[in-house]
Amino acid sequence: MLTGKHSIFQTSLFMKSRMALLPAFCFFMACSYSTVYAQFFLNGAALQMSDSTCYQLTPEENNSVGSIWNPEKINLNESFEVVLEVFLGCKGSDGADGIVFGFQPVNTSIGTNGGSLGFGGVQPSIGIEIDTWENTNNGDPVVDHIAIIKNGNLNHNSSTNLEGPVQASASAIDIEDCNYHDLRVSWNADQQLLEVYFDCDWRLSYTGDIVDDIFGGDPWVYWGFTAATGAFNNFHRVCLKYTTFLDELEDVTMCPGGQVPFEISDGVSYSWSPQEGLDDPFSATPIASPEETTLYTVEIRDNCNYLFQDDVLVEVAGDSVFFDLGPDTMLCESNLLNLDVTTPTATYMWNDGSQEPVYNVSQSGTYMVTVTRTDTFCISTDRVTVDYTELPEVELGGDAVLCFNQKITLNAGHPLAETYLWQDGSSGNFLEVSTPGYYWVELSNTCGTIKDEIDIVFEDCREFYVPNAFSPNFDGINDYFLIYDDGDIVNISHLTIFDRWGGLVYENKNLVPNVESSGWNGRDAAAGVYTWFAKIEFKDGKTVMESGDVLLIR
Repeated sequence: MLTGKHSIFQTSLFMKSRMALLPAFCFFMACSYSTVYAQFFLNGAALQMSDSTCYQLTPEENNSVGSIWNPEKINLNESFEVVLEVFLGCKGSDGADGIVFGFQPVNTSIGTNGGSLGFGGVQPSIGIEIDTWENTNNGDPVVDHIAIIKNGNLNHNSSTNLEGPVQASASAIDIEDCNYHDLRVSWNADQQLLEVYFDCDWRLSYTGDIVDDIFGGDPWVYWGFTAATGAFNNFHRVCLKYTTFLDELEDVTMCPGGQVPFEISDGVSYSWSPQEGLDDPFSATPIASPEETTLYTVEIRDNCNYLFQDDVLVEVAGDSVFFDLGPDTMLCESNLLNLDVTTPTATYMWNDGSQEPVYNVSQSGTYMVTVTRTDTFCISTDRVTVDYTELPEVELGGDAVLCFNQKITLNAGHPLAETYLWQDGSSGNFLEVSTPGYYWVELSNTCGTIKDEIDIVFEDCREFYVPNAFSPNFDGINDYFLIYDDGDIVNISHLTIFDRWGGLVYENKNLVPNVESSGWNGRDAAAGVYTWFAKIEFKDGKTVMESGDVLLIR
């Protein structure tokens, strides 16, 4: 089974690590080294991408060739389904050359560059050609196309052209569009029918005795993918989603009373049968706990509504279940959970590869272990999900001084808090305050309680001082008439002064308190009593009209 983003079934067959470096091969290709991974031999420029089911066959370079071949031969007397995604690059009219999905019995180191797509001259063989370059000498159409060919001959005018070419996409002439495209190849051995689908649409089919007519009666062949560039280039990539050759659930032996988790992925819908013994028969990850040996079948539909099917035999045998990881649990920060499955004469395998009987959990995650009794060959698997949490945090801020008639909202909300308790007994995540006092709040969850407090004082925020007399003789003492404050005034938006007959003697706007240049110097004014009016904006947000008298002394 495959692992990774594009896989249907999850198993441990697919290894990301490089296994070995093989000697050079020189068959149908300039001598180059081949690299073997757990599932494929990689030749030429081919490399495995970060997603373990994806391979790049060629880079975006001229005269490049790459191929991947599975080292295990398959039997063409048996039907198969292969579903994958192909990436033909981002260069449209000047991109080349394409990919071949091929079958051949020769070896796992094949490929030639240029218009042969890395498959030229390979015989006996059959290939599904996805061609993105018009080679007029091969009878290629002007559009990107698909054809079924044999014996590595890409000339559509020859007898080796079995079907096609047809436009690859039913809706677009260019598939070098920087997108991955769905490709499905289906072989019905009983009907001797080979069908090809592209982006969920049927494109072409071939009916014939492939085994006898092409491979001389020998049904055993290698399968793989080739790609090449010539004077023009493109990225060529394939990502495996499902193959009958690789994606099979493995049968398992389970102890009575035990349970076995299944895991599949990348389907749109799932249906398991029989439903008995499954916690969720429509899940991608059901847990099976049958009372007796049961053959389970799963049907998976993907985004193209393709139907895949597999089955797994769960044999119930041996002693009764001998361990239990317990229920899913929540732990507090810094707490450790010891999962102990120690069992006489047993081996252990945790999901991270650990093989010890005791596993220390210190972070959130799902932990699964398979315990195998070596004396009875009884296998039991269990898993537990552990979530870690921590105390909530709260910060009401420093002690505050507010103006009369002001209000403040104390917000203690925190996503980890389960309950709130304020000093007045209220239990919301915020508290509106309009009176002075000492306020506190406690936040609690399963890990404990945390508290914060604040002292709030209210004061008059409209205090100011205006002198009732001044002497503008410029002796440095009381030479100006101005408004003083201790920080309560934001702005004096308008100040006017009138004489006793109502005549305007002074006017100014947007003044600053405590600054002589923002006051009246009384110059050229006669001694006597004057009336002033001021429109003042205070720090509590209120604007007030104030007035009074001042004596000018000469």
